Amino acid sequence: MVYIKEFKDVYPPAEDSFLLLNAVKYAHGEVLDMFAGSGIIGLNAANKAKKVTFADINPNAIKAIKYNANRNGIKNIECVLSDLFSSLGNRKFDVIYANPPYLPKKKERKWVNQALSGGIEGNELTIDLIRSLKEHLKGNGDAFIILSTVYDTDKVYKEIKRLKLSFKKLYSVNFFFEELILIKIYDTSRNIGKSR
Repeated sequence: MVYIKEFKDVYPPAEDSFLLLNAVKYAHGEVLDMFAGSGIIGLNAANKAKKVTFADINPNAIKAIKYNANRNGIKNIECVLSDLFSSLGNRKFDVIYANPPYLPKKKERKWVNQALSGGIEGNELTIDLIRSLKEHLKGNGDAFIILSTVYDTDKVYKEIKRLKLSFKKLYSVNFFFEELILIKIYDTSRNIGKSR
C-alpha cells in the first residue's frame, strides 16, 4: 500500500476507494485511473502496470497525484486534466479503473462537492463513462467500476447490456443506507473463446 497524503478540495480515499483497491491485482499494461482523486488506485496499480494515466477534472487532484507519486518514488505515470475522456483522444487502455461520483445531486462549484455529484439521478456520470468504454478499452481490456445503490443500478446494468458489453459483480460492501458494488465490464464480442 502506498502512502497517500490528503489534500484540501480533493476527494479523500474512502470506503468506495478501498473497495476498488480489490481490483488493483488485475493491473497490467496501460492503465487508466479515471476520476483519480488522490491517486490511491492508480498509484497502487503502478507496480504491476507498464504505465498509469490519471484523469481528473479537478486541477487540485492532479497536484495531489503528482505529490503522492513523488513521495512514493513512482515514475511510470502521466496526469491528464480531463472531463471524462475529453483530453485523452482515441487512446486505449488494458485496464480502466473508475470510482465515479454517484450521489444524486446537481453539479456544484466547489471541487470537493463535484467529486460527490453524479448528476440528478446519481448514475449519469457512470452511464456516460460506460458509453465510452468500447472506444477506450483494448480488445482484451477490462474496466473496474464502483456502483452505488443510492441510485438505480438496474439502469446502469441495462445500459451495459444495450451496449453489448458484459459485466460481473466482483465484490460489494453494505452500509445502512447503501450498498457499494465493484463490477468488471468487458467486451465478449472481441474475445470469442477467451475465458473471463
